[in-house]
Amino acid sequence: MAPAATISQPTLTLAGARTTLAAAEQHALEIGVPMNIAIMDSHTHLLAFTRMDGAKITSINIALDKAFTAAGHRVPTSAYKENVWPGGMAFGIGNTNGGRFCTIGGGVPIIDDDGRILGAVGCSTGTPAEDEEVANAGRDAVLGLIREEKENEKWTEVMEALEKEREREWKRVRKEITPPADPPVEEMMQ
Repeated sequence: MAPAATISQPTLTLAGARTTLAAAEQHALEIGVPMNIAIMDSHTHLLAFTRMDGAKITSINIALDKAFTAAGHRVPTSAYKENVWPGGMAFGIGNTNGGRFCTIGGGVPIIDDDGRILGAVGCSTGTPAEDEEVANAGRDAVLGLIREEKENEKWTEVMEALEKEREREWKRVRKEITPPADPPVEEMMQ
């Protein structure tokens, strides 16, 4: 069999991006660090962005690039660390993709339980650890929502199957208890 000419790839929706953004923003408020927060889909296209009051203007593009890198490379931007230093095996990678490849912590991919990339979150203004903490909060919120949706979908399927079975059983029982129909009047008069 020949390989398929197309694939179907799930991706984060705007609703998912909004969930991610709200949770990340809430966490940034909780730790007291205003952030630039970017949410990208699995194709590295921007879905949502916010610059919280007090977030550094110079961090806007960094947040975008962190999300771009995490979505495109499917690993947290913090994973590069010393690999991108002179002599490291990924030295110079930051110059790829028009300089958008970001190796500073704070970009995290959103990967579902089946290992599929759905998008990414990029945060910037705090330390790399703070940025990543806020990004993780957003990622965790949307993954929780996705799991909840899957669970609800399973319950819906179970309930629909039970309803169909109940209807089949009811039809069977009705058939058993329904008395035979009276013969037509013409037959009774003969």
